[in-house]
Amino acid sequence: MLLLEKEIVLEVVQMGRDLESIFRELTIVKTKELEDCNQELSNPDYNSVVKKALLVYKHGLLESLEMYDLYLEKRDSLLI
Repeated sequence: MLLLEKEIVLEVVQMGRDLESIFRELTIVKTKELEDCNQELSNPDYNSVVKKALLVYKHGLLESLEMYDLYLEKRDSLLI
């Protein structure tokens, strides 16, 4: 029975590592998207509707990045 418990713990740790990799990759992608969004927001040719849509998109990106950061900071306490 102890061997089974060790295997389960090892699987959980591996899943945590996999999740960490996923969240780190997502952070890179979303950070790039945020940079692109900020560039688009500085375009003076856009009307207010487009700028509002970009701000909504930016808000979603910031929320995602905050969630990823929170997971990466707390991942050890969340696993076990």
